Parts: sequence; C-alpha cells; structure tokens
Amino acid sequence: MNDYLTLTADEHLSLLRETHLHTQGQTSIKEWQIIDGQGRVTGGVILQDKMNLRRSYSGEYRLTQRNHQGDIVVDRLISSL
Repeated sequence: MNDYLTLTADEHLSLLRETHLHTQGQTSIKEWQIIDGQGRVTGGVILQDKMNLRRSYSGEYRLTQRNHQGDIVVDRLISSL
C-alpha cells in the first residue's frame, strides 16, 4: 500500500480505526494517521475494500490520502495491495 502513497522518509502510518459495515458484502474501512518524525499528524489515509460491488468502480480497493489541510493528495482505485 505504501507504494501508492505520497510519504516523506520520516513519515509513518498509525492505525486510527477499523470499521466493518455489515451491508453489501462486509465492507471494511481502515483509517490511518500520517505521523512525521516529530510526532505531528500530517495527514490521513483511508482504505475501503469491496469496491467492486458498485458498478461504477472497477477496483477492489479505494485508497484516499489527505494532507493536514484536508486536501486530497491521492485518490486511487487499486485491484490488489
């Protein structure tokens, strides 16, 4: 998954929460915070699976990265991690 993200060398991901929706095929949503070398939150990442259940999406996963201001940096459909 890190291959698709825009992270600097000193940033890492910290799992914030994982949600399982018991509708439409047990969708799972994972959210991470992006933490820099000084321990500050510099953004966030959301990974949603089971995206192929919607006809408009061709990928298995949707990966979204936002910066600290909430702007989308990466919004990508991927078939595998």
